[in-house]
Amino acid sequence: MFVLAVIAVSFIVAGCSNAQVVKPDTQSTPSKKFTVADVAKLKWIDGSWRGMDGDKPFYERYKIEETAMVVESLNADGSLKEGPERFELKNGEFGKDEGDQRSVASEITNDYIQFVPAVPGKGNNFRFERQSNGTWHAVLEWPAKVDKPARQKTYIMEPWKP
Repeated sequence: MFVLAVIAVSFIVAGCSNAQVVKPDTQSTPSKKFTVADVAKLKWIDGSWRGMDGDKPFYERYKIEETAMVVESLNADGSLKEGPERFELKNGEFGKDEGDQRSVASEITNDYIQFVPAVPGKGNNFRFERQSNGTWHAVLEWPAKVDKPARQKTYIMEPWKP
């Protein structure tokens, strides 16, 4: 179970006498200007992680390669459950191909990556946010639809050793 999420979260930029509030742009469009150096900014996500979906734990492993982020869903004993899924850099675009549900990055920084649907209205936004305490948040956001209000969910991902 590969968990993805988005929420309007503010980031406080430390080290400034007047801290700035920086918000990822969840409404932006996919970028086609990413490079290998941008993918390298995601090295903080390398490793095995445990998240909670209510009272149910789930486990994932992330590996940053030169032009890809590989994601595997794991069982509690560390064995492979599902995957791997690959987010790849191709022609300046960084994302995962799922047909109409394709997700691509709109922003990559040293502290987060923002994904948006490649086809507007097809899929949800999600973001991975690095935290100062060694954890990260997977934040999902679904837009409002005629029959559903907008919704969001955040998963706290903690380092895990199988």
